[in-house]
Amino acid sequence: MNELIEVVGHVTVYENPIPNLASRFASFPGLAKLPSGDIVALFAIGEAFDAMNNAVFVSRSRDSGKSWVLEGPMHRDSKFRNIGPCSLKPAVLGDGTLIASGYGFYRDNPETFANAETGGLPGGPNLFCFSKDEGRTWSPLELIPLSRPELLETSGPCLSLQTGELLMTGATFPMWDGSRPSGRLGVALKSGDCGRTWNDSSVFFKSRGGNISPYETRSCQMPGGKIVTLIWMLDEEAGKNLANHVVVSEDAGLTWSQAIDTGVPGQASGLIPLKDNLLLSIHAYREVNPGLYVHLVDFTDNRWKIITTSRIWGNAPSTHITNLQEMGKNLKFGQPSLLPLGGNEYLAAHWAVQDCTGKILAHRIRVNYSV
Repeated sequence: MNELIEVVGHVTVYENPIPNLASRFASFPGLAKLPSGDIVALFAIGEAFDAMNNAVFVSRSRDSGKSWVLEGPMHRDSKFRNIGPCSLKPAVLGDGTLIASGYGFYRDNPETFANAETGGLPGGPNLFCFSKDEGRTWSPLELIPLSRPELLETSGPCLSLQTGELLMTGATFPMWDGSRPSGRLGVALKSGDCGRTWNDSSVFFKSRGGNISPYETRSCQMPGGKIVTLIWMLDEEAGKNLANHVVVSEDAGLTWSQAIDTGVPGQASGLIPLKDNLLLSIHAYREVNPGLYVHLVDFTDNRWKIITTSRIWGNAPSTHITNLQEMGKNLKFGQPSLLPLGGNEYLAAHWAVQDCTGKILAHRIRVNYSV
């Protein structure tokens, strides 16, 4: 038993209420705590992981994550049609406005997703929208114009920086023919005018050998202003997952450090800042002792020093993911995130396949450490 990181409760945020009548597979959750105290969760629901009919739904908790009510789809009509699957994550801005950001894929064939011959993916838009009423209604989805031809995997929530700017990070996805004209890059999207314009000139990661893709990035800003971005490093040529790495920006995302090896054998991960140089991170271990692991980390001098580790959920099969084509077929859990609840308690959320369907799960943890 870990005395520093304690699991104090579990809850199912969403599961299919009528599995005998319809297939409803949930994935890609994101949570945000609102000024009222409500927690809003956004996640995709469709008949399968990569199904064309995936749409983003809203669920709400009014009791600090202990119970949840599904409120329905974010958008019942959109100018962006035939997008599926779609991933949008929420974040709260300084004035209480919610921003949801992410990406989707243009689809015209429900029986095809990845290109079996090239490993490429359909094109699609990077998207965002806003809510002024704590997630009850949303503005129309807006497209983010990019200077590169590839869709960016902006799968994490938008970060509202201390400067007032917005920051998103994502890897270049391969195009349908398997090519990446820009290379295997990690690109930072920035807006200084609340989404009216965006700049994608900043590159936070570039594969030196050309083989490594920086997937599932998650970013946080520490109290002193430092931005830390956590990366799932996948060598797609060798079919090998590397340890999670981080990159650091000291100038609000304009320039970035070289990738720093954390030594953590995780894939999809997340992190939040605590006080001073402390971080709390969460990782999906899928290959050895699979499950969700939370680390309390001292990041003094940009060195990833783990103070303690706790396995908070372990009902997961071992899965070895080596390329994008395997994701929809082989992934059984992923996209973990951490949400501060107040005091020393946090909500850890993720999706997982249980009883042959995708569910959204959350675990309440307590950090018994001076944070």
